[in-house]
Amino acid sequence: MKKTDTLKLHQFLLPIVTVGLISLLGCESKVVQTSREALSTIYVASNKADGNTVVGFRSLANGKFKQLGEFPTGGEGTGDLEIPALQKDETHPLANGDDPLISANGIVATDDGRHVLVVNAGDSTISLLRVNKDGSLTQKNTVEAGDKFPVSIASHGQHVVVASVGVDNGNGSISAYIINTDNRLTLVPGSRRDLKARPSTTSFSHDGKHLIVNELVTGKIKIFRMLDNSLSAEPISTINSPRTAKRFQAIPVGFDTGVSDSGDLIFMSEARFLTPEFGLREQANVVPQTPKYSWQTGSLSSYTLDGQGNISLVSADVLTGNSVEGGEIANCWVALSPDQKTLWAANALSSSISSFDISNDGSVRLKNATAYKSKPEMLFFSDLDTSHDGKELYQLVGNMGQVMIFDIQNNGDLTVKQTLSGLPKLGAYGLLVL
Repeated sequence: MKKTDTLKLHQFLLPIVTVGLISLLGCESKVVQTSREALSTIYVASNKADGNTVVGFRSLANGKFKQLGEFPTGGEGTGDLEIPALQKDETHPLANGDDPLISANGIVATDDGRHVLVVNAGDSTISLLRVNKDGSLTQKNTVEAGDKFPVSIASHGQHVVVASVGVDNGNGSISAYIINTDNRLTLVPGSRRDLKARPSTTSFSHDGKHLIVNELVTGKIKIFRMLDNSLSAEPISTINSPRTAKRFQAIPVGFDTGVSDSGDLIFMSEARFLTPEFGLREQANVVPQTPKYSWQTGSLSSYTLDGQGNISLVSADVLTGNSVEGGEIANCWVALSPDQKTLWAANALSSSISSFDISNDGSVRLKNATAYKSKPEMLFFSDLDTSHDGKELYQLVGNMGQVMIFDIQNNGDLTVKQTLSGLPKLGAYGLLVL
């Protein structure tokens, strides 16, 4: 769910929170002061192989978070095995178990905040769960994905699109669904569109007329048009992630979107670990989390998407550091502030978060390569998001089973406020804030 839809969500949840706080505190004036904090719930998918679940963390009146519960999805995860090979290799950056899906939006909310959608890669299903008054989740239904290994979900109104990896990294597809009047998820027959490449993340444009999907190894970003309940047969526009002859291939994973006078803004993460020959650079003892290999500095690129579905580059290959070597590496997830002035990038293998200044036209400038950094760089920073009021940032740590809570300073730097546990040490994915 996009931050621009927050008002709808707050209108749905505010009466629930207000009633609960009045009964607890017996004072309406205190309700006004604490209702925003009480609205915050963080959801993360556990990816448990014997039954996938969503773990919820609820904010308290004192601003701290407490685990709310663990809620079955009705599907299965892959545990600490990464798709599609499902084989463990602790020395390989794509098989060590800390990032099983290599995607964002594996768990999302509907626009009104009444339902949550989750991918279950273990049995290739999608689950729809109802958000209850206390923030707990109840499974509504679970349906087969349109392909093997679903990894990312786009949701807008009653429309849902799921991106799946398929049997191997050379396949991949997207399929459309509808949430019907009974609040059940239904696959749209004939809606599958083959990508012939592995997708990472998908999302709708803010008006719901177009679908954005990126591809992991090709670096392509494709735009499809929504036609009734289905998708255009082919992309209506495509763009390649920027690179030069000496620059490693851009590997886009997560992205975030904003709005401008000319249309949508797209902010794309770019990890740079595949050489121009599409291999890994063997260089020992440079990166603590991947001791056999080294990486180039990560980057961020931004794009505009106009009302006709045309995508155009704005800022290319903006580094998470000062040079193409030696900066922060493996930028795979990003989060845009609610006011669209700051963006944070999670550098998975540097255990750091970079901050960027965002202009009205979507252009990007590095503010601080290390708005936060943990040493000795052994924390795998994966999905992240901000609170709806822009005061906090939430960071999933994929190899520790934790969520870190940060206070956002006026300059965009981050200060640790709390660390939450309760997730499997390896394998958890997605981070949703309601």
